[in-house]
Amino acid sequence: MQNNINVTPEIMLVDRREAARLLGVSPGTIDNLRTRGELQSIKLGARRLFDVADLRKLIQVCKGVNQ
Repeated sequence: MQNNINVTPEIMLVDRREAARLLGVSPGTIDNLRTRGELQSIKLGARRLFDVADLRKLIQVCKGVNQ
């Protein structure tokens, strides 16, 4: 019996341009958030990547500040 469940992989890591697009800010803002320690990143090879979960956490932090 074959399992017919379609599994769509969840995107886990994005580059700075995609992180900026997802947050609606410029890539420079992503760089600033990273250098201030407000947004973590990892380096894989020559690429610096951002965890989508960390982008979601940043949104939650910003929501708390603005409430």
